[in-house]
Amino acid sequence: MPFTDPRPLATRERHNAVVPDALIAHRGAPLLAPENTLPAMRAAAEKGARWVEVDVKLTSDMKPVIIHDDRLDRTTNGTGFVGNTLFEDIRKLDAGAKFSPDFAGTRVPTLEELVETVLELDLGLQLELKPTAGDDVETAEVALAAMKALWPVGRSKLFFTSFSIRSVHAAARLMPDVPRAYAVVAPPRDPKALLDETKCQILHVQHEFMPEDALKRLADSGIEYAVATINDREIADRFFKAGAQTVLSDLPDLFG
Repeated sequence: MPFTDPRPLATRERHNAVVPDALIAHRGAPLLAPENTLPAMRAAAEKGARWVEVDVKLTSDMKPVIIHDDRLDRTTNGTGFVGNTLFEDIRKLDAGAKFSPDFAGTRVPTLEELVETVLELDLGLQLELKPTAGDDVETAEVALAAMKALWPVGRSKLFFTSFSIRSVHAAARLMPDVPRAYAVVAPPRDPKALLDETKCQILHVQHEFMPEDALKRLADSGIEYAVATINDREIADRFFKAGAQTVLSDLPDLFG
């Protein structure tokens, strides 16, 4: 369903933006379906999202799966660390019942399943490389090797992001033509210098750590930046007025 673009005209018409849209659906639609699952991607698309964000991690046998936390406990009926668990054992887990009995039997998606669903729904994809501390390079290498085979040649609407500088640098080496975003908690003193250093085109910031002086630095830098995670229209409007290109939201229809 269409929504009203809340951004200033200059932001909407920015021709060099990696993400031209106002909203990226954070982990799909995590208030409507279990986060980072295929039902969450479908729910986001049904609510009008054009882009989704998901997290990819490695199992103990180096298989890429779509899950956010280091541990399995919060979102599945399993226990322990993703990085200590075999792929076949993760695939036996229920990733939906904790959210609602209606989603019982939902599985942790493979990266292949996730990409197939994104392409089927004609969505853009923000793939966050979410390493377990220590496998930063390996997470990028495995995930991007898969993406080279899965993502259609010539199709844009894809970028990689990470809080890990090692993951980001690995992505720049492995798939240099795909844009990258560097995610931070504390706003940088020199946003443009940070993007140059990290070899990224976008900066992702957390809205809770954004005082007025940091907003001004971001606006004055002229970089493309996105803000996470915003579920309030007024807060989103504040950041758009300050020059943000995009927000990440748990509400795919925040601007509906």
